[in-house]
Amino acid sequence: MVSSEVFGSPPTPAVRQFGVTKPISMAGPAEADVERSAELEKFLVEAGLYESKEETVKREEVLEQIGQIVKEWVKQLTRQRGYNEQMIEEANAVIFTFGSYRLGVR
Repeated sequence: MVSSEVFGSPPTPAVRQFGVTKPISMAGPAEADVERSAELEKFLVEAGLYESKEETVKREEVLEQIGQIVKEWVKQLTRQRGYNEQMIEEANAVIFTFGSYRLGVR
């Protein structure tokens, strides 16, 4: 049996990093932070600043429609530029959302 001293310790799993720089802290929120967040969310709900389920569904439908339009456009451009049918069939596009929608803060 080979000891870990010879080969070193096993590699630690990679921590997923969001953004460009590392976080200032990995500590979770304090109880006061949780309470303030709950108060803020309650205020936002009462003020009507969250979109309704119907608005969320509509937004997702519109994003899907835009995605289909863009995919068809990419295939059309591929055809116009003289690519073969296989390449036209494989041509694709992806729409990436950003901002509050991407962060799930709707």
